[in-house]
Amino acid sequence: MLLFLVPLLLSQPSFPQADPLAHNEASLKELFEQLYLAGSDTEKKQLNDSILQVMTRLMASPGSFGYPFDSLSRIGNVISPDNAFRIFTWNIPLSGFVHEYHGIIQVNAGKKPSCQVFLLQDQARRLEDLLHAGTTAENWPGMLYYEVLRSKAGRDVIYTLIGYHFNDRFSDKKIIDVMYFDENQEPVFGRPVFQTEDGIQHRVIFEYSGEVVMTVRYNPDMKMIVYDHLSPIEPELEGNLRFYAPDFSYDGYRWKSGMWIHQSDIDVRNR
Repeated sequence: MLLFLVPLLLSQPSFPQADPLAHNEASLKELFEQLYLAGSDTEKKQLNDSILQVMTRLMASPGSFGYPFDSLSRIGNVISPDNAFRIFTWNIPLSGFVHEYHGIIQVNAGKKPSCQVFLLQDQARRLEDLLHAGTTAENWPGMLYYEVLRSKAGRDVIYTLIGYHFNDRFSDKKIIDVMYFDENQEPVFGRPVFQTEDGIQHRVIFEYSGEVVMTVRYNPDMKMIVYDHLSPIEPELEGNLRFYAPDFSYDGYRWKSGMWIHQSDIDVRNR
């Protein structure tokens, strides 16, 4: 587990926190711009190593959790509803239509004299049976998170993460995952809390044509995750997910008794 504990030294000089944070934010913004303009995979990975060094140091620094970093438009930044943590995620487009994902979980230090940072290491292409596997920060199923929800399963707090994954040149994926902190306060991804049409799963993965847009969002009025139902664009293409697209119907998942329960044919009119 890549965990960083950075004590807040009493001997540090006092200065307004916004200035050094803004300076480092500007440095990160420039590094990300260079990353996405880089021509070779080697150069991109070298720049990403620099990004990880700056991010790790910066996210462990005092006062950084409350800083918005809103100029970093090239990365995802989601905060849990209870303000317990936030996750930064980004991708590196490599040759061969491959995308490599990176992420950092920043745990809110509160009144503690140190900050926790967990690095997320993308192993999505090496993991088997993601639908039925729990994973850790070291073997994270990489994606770009854009929404986080908080629920309770008994005494456990469960965070539901909704993300996007560039799959290959033909298809993309939307993923509904869950995360919780174990007895050692380390993040664990995936848990058998999804009651799907195909049985109990640790997460839900939708694969569809890279030429279309699929929506997966939590609807607060309906109190459920609502998503576009996918169908093949032609009947003879059934099973070939690169030819699947939204068919103008909707399904969803509703949280009940510690589980996400699948519901078909949701009426989303006037919602």
